[in-house]
Amino acid sequence: MNRQLSIPAGAEQWLINLIELKNRTETSVKQIAEMENLSEKSVSNVFLGKSKNPGVDLIRRIIHALGGSWREIFGES
Repeated sequence: MNRQLSIPAGAEQWLINLIELKNRTETSVKQIAEMENLSEKSVSNVFLGKSKNPGVDLIRRIIHALGGSWREIFGES
């Protein structure tokens, strides 16, 4: 079962965009982790706003698993 994530208080716009993409695609944290060979905890921490500086590679891999684009999340090229 996929559950929708809520937006953490004070979340930056990129995280809001990422959570909205995750909710639209109905992809679970577990599915993302499995698709990109990541730990569930690291993926979960990003979506919960607990990862203060998650790193470009991790975010790119999450975006890839969700079928999104960097521009869609960050509004830049």
